[in-house]
Amino acid sequence: METRTRLLDTAGPLFAQHGFRDLGVKQICDSAGCNVAAVNYHFGSKQDFYAAVLEHAHRSAFAGDPMPTPERGESPALQLERWLGWWIRGMLHPDRPSWVQTLMTREMVDPTPALDQMVERSIRPMYEALTAMIRRLLPKGSKAATVRDCVHSVIGQVIFYKHAAPVLQRLGTAPEPTPRALERLVAHVVAFSLAGVMAAGAATKRAQRRGTP
Repeated sequence: METRTRLLDTAGPLFAQHGFRDLGVKQICDSAGCNVAAVNYHFGSKQDFYAAVLEHAHRSAFAGDPMPTPERGESPALQLERWLGWWIRGMLHPDRPSWVQTLMTREMVDPTPALDQMVERSIRPMYEALTAMIRRLLPKGSKAATVRDCVHSVIGQVIFYKHAAPVLQRLGTAPEPTPRALERLVAHVVAFSLAGVMAAGAATKRAQRRGTP
């Protein structure tokens, strides 16, 4: 397991720097102080190795802090507040290594088959948890499209701060890289998201009263 972990930790920054297609397994193994055969032994193909690196990078952002689950008697609004706080801190904490963001951005822009695996194993469970919380906040009978649009709008706020950071830094409008600034951002995103979902819910109720299909 020590060799496997060392390979994953070494490969992440290198894949982020060079990309999947331009980085050879030998270069990774040389950097990790391992024999090339170690990749075949622990992962199989280069593609399988890369998929494991992606999954490792995504999960490492939340290491030691599992995704919160709804507590008995907890309101939907408080559930969303706790969940968003957990997700935003995992994504944007200043102690997170920058290569993780670079690696994920590369994969989004130029996806490989590994993206399918990462979505199913790591991203879909989070997406479905958020969807369930948003659905509980909206009135019964809300359209699936309304739920989906609210989920995507909430996600979009965090993804913006994650992937647009270099632009915000050049504009001089990036949040300060401090825990205090991060908590302020968490509070803003939570408040903005709850207000947006409530507004969407109110629009749904008006449409239901009018009998709008």
